[in-house]
Amino acid sequence: AGMDGIDVLKAIKSRYPLVEVIMLTGHANVEVAIQGMELGAFDYLMKPMDIDELLYKIQDAHQKKTIQEAKIKNMKGLSRPEK
Repeated sequence: AGMDGIDVLKAIKSRYPLVEVIMLTGHANVEVAIQGMELGAFDYLMKPMDIDELLYKIQDAHQKKTIQEAKIKNMKGLSRPEK
């Protein structure tokens, strides 16, 4: 048996916790989308999805990731002992 979307999300988040995941789900899987969000998915779209909506979500996810990386960089800079 293969992995379902939730299994894939868990695997991605366990290996790469800061990766933003956008889930695509079928009409009957609203519960799966909600579970995905609870497990750390950035967002979800219902299939069939609008390509422009997907692009907007990708841009939002990229912006969030850029902000997170800047915060981490700042935190690392603050934690360095001064010489």
